[in-house]
Amino acid sequence: MEDNESYTQSVELYRKLLSLYSNKLRQFTKNFPLHKRQFTFDDFNEQCYRIMYESQRKKKQILPRQKFFRLIPKLRAECLECWKFYLNPRNESIKKLDVVLGKQFEDVLIDFFNNHVRVPCRRTAESGNYPDIEVLDNDRMKVVAYCEVKYLTAPFVKIFEKIPGRECYEGSTTLDVGRKIKAQRKIVETKIRVPVFYVYWLDYPCIKGIFYMSAKRVYKYIDEVGVEWRRRKRAGDFVRRGNRKILVGELNKVYLPLLEMGNFKKFIDEIKLLCGDKDV
Repeated sequence: MEDNESYTQSVELYRKLLSLYSNKLRQFTKNFPLHKRQFTFDDFNEQCYRIMYESQRKKKQILPRQKFFRLIPKLRAECLECWKFYLNPRNESIKKLDVVLGKQFEDVLIDFFNNHVRVPCRRTAESGNYPDIEVLDNDRMKVVAYCEVKYLTAPFVKIFEKIPGRECYEGSTTLDVGRKIKAQRKIVETKIRVPVFYVYWLDYPCIKGIFYMSAKRVYKYIDEVGVEWRRRKRAGDFVRRGNRKILVGELNKVYLPLLEMGNFKKFIDEIKLLCGDKDV
C-alpha cells in the first residue's frame, strides 16, 4: 500500500473511532480536567499528523517544534495553550482511578476492532502482567497476537531540556520502566509465542491517532537507551497502608520514538494478516 493511501486511511479510521466513541469517552473522563482539544480531530490535527509525523517519519528527522510554525499557521498559538495547560501540577489523582480509566479505553478499542474493522479480540484471559488485549484468529479459536494499550494526552513539553535532541511531539510516548514492564517482558519473552504490540492512543493537542511498535522493538529500545528520565515523586505516587506511605507510581521513564512507530492502518493490516484475513 502506498504511504499516502495508508496515511489517508489512518486519519479516516481515527475520525471514525472518535465519531463512535467520543461521547462515551467524555463521560468516562467527566471528573478529570480535559484539554479543549481532547477527543477531537480537525483540519489542524490532520495537518500536524501529516507534517509532523508522516513527513518526518519518512525523513527520519526530529525537528524542533518551532520549525513547523511556518508550515502550520495555528501551531504557535496551540503550543502556547498546550504549555499553559500541561505545565500545571496534575498528578493528584489516585493511581487506582488511572487504572480504571485505562481499562475504559481498552474496552473502546476492543469494541471498535470487533465491530468496525473485523479484528476479533477480547480482554486478555490470563491474569497478572499479561498484555491488555488478546487478538484471535477469524474462527476465534486461538490467540494470534497481544496488545498492550496506552492512552496519552499530555505531551512532555520540556523534554528538549531534559533529553537533548528529543521533542514533545515525537518523544512523549511514555513507557514506565519499573516492576510492571520487567514482569511483562519476562512473560512476553518466555511464555508468549505470538507477536506482541505496544499500542499508543495519542491525544495531544497537535498529533492524534493510533500508533504501534512491536514488543521486540520496544525492548530493544529500552536495552539501548536505559532510563531516559527519572521524574520527581509527587503526591499521587503514594498510597497509605496503615502507618506507612507506599510508593506505587513508577518514576523511571523511557520515551519511545513516535517517528519509528507504525500508523493505524498499517497496524490493522498487520493484525488482520495474523487473524488469517487474506484480503488486506
